[in-house]
Amino acid sequence: MERWSPKEPEGDPEKLKDAYATVVHSVSLAMALCCENNGGLEARPSLDPA
Repeated sequence: MERWSPKEPEGDPEKLKDAYATVVHSVSLAMALCCENNGGLEARPSLDPA
């Protein structure tokens, strides 16, 4: 039986990290909409390393 594994993503690794972080932030913000002050999340993600 052959196992499927995803291919390495193509493109600039830093741009891909930013894109993934933006998606995660969007999902988190959507989940926090019912919380006061959107759970303290900013409207736009901060993509600078902590």
